[in-house]
Amino acid sequence: MKRIMVTGGLGFIGSNLVDHLISTDEVTVLDDLSSGRISNVSRHLRNPKFRFVKGSVLNPGMIDEAIGGASAVVHLAAVVSVALSIEKPLLAHRVNVEGTLNVLESCLKHSVEKFVFASSAAVYGNDLTPPFREDCRSNPSNLYGATKGAGEAYVKAYAQTHNLKTVILRLMNVYGPRRSPGPYAGVITKFAEAISLGKPLTVYGDGEQTRDFVHVSDAIEAMTRALHKEQAIGHTFNIGTGKPTTVSKLAAIFSHLTEPRSQITHMPERKGEVRASWSNIEKAKEVLGYQPKVSLENGIKSFIQWYNNDESSLKADGE
Repeated sequence: MKRIMVTGGLGFIGSNLVDHLISTDEVTVLDDLSSGRISNVSRHLRNPKFRFVKGSVLNPGMIDEAIGGASAVVHLAAVVSVALSIEKPLLAHRVNVEGTLNVLESCLKHSVEKFVFASSAAVYGNDLTPPFREDCRSNPSNLYGATKGAGEAYVKAYAQTHNLKTVILRLMNVYGPRRSPGPYAGVITKFAEAISLGKPLTVYGDGEQTRDFVHVSDAIEAMTRALHKEQAIGHTFNIGTGKPTTVSKLAAIFSHLTEPRSQITHMPERKGEVRASWSNIEKAKEVLGYQPKVSLENGIKSFIQWYNNDESSLKADGE
């Protein structure tokens, strides 16, 4: 049994990862509750294998408190919204770049064996023709992608300078349970929220923007494999489905799953939005043995059910 620290472990992806890891490992979560929820890990609070440290990756002392005894770190804590990074670029830089540096420094201080970094498809930008391969030139077209690209650069530098064992996972558009609504939520969550309120589905631009939507359970499987496979060390992997879906197609799937069918409305294209983004996942398949299992239709159906039940309950409770 290993001890693993998960930064951002009360958030959407982090809490799902904790659920997966806790059966075999001890897990320490570092989270500042800026977007994460205690309710996401409530089932683990009395588990002696689980520990929660309230703190920010901007506070080296809190990182040191959480990381002690850990053999591996999964670094998920981040400002994850393109829109928020445009509104608050200094915050995005501090959390996504300086915060990553702080965690890397703490890994060295505490002799952590492996560091897994959650990056993003946003590092590829708009200039490349998808599907993106890991060896494609990184040229982010928005501030969020720039901060993730900088984070990747530091992770690679620490690997080369200090022989830290690292893995970088470029996550595509991850969705699933605990992806909460709000002004900076992703399109799948916004569509689910619109349906629950009886409002039309808002598509920005012409709707022909493409994305690679991957269910959180598949992303968690990839993270777990990255943690445990020695062959992953020193590599960068795309984690998605390898299949493009237009936003218009996504809206049509949502509309088809509702009764009566939701109306679809169009708004002007948003600043900083990537036009086409999906990934080549052959490297992850070959090295990690990764194979996404959840189809988009089934994933959306289960997400709508979760949203209408669990998320509505949380809102009723005031979370």
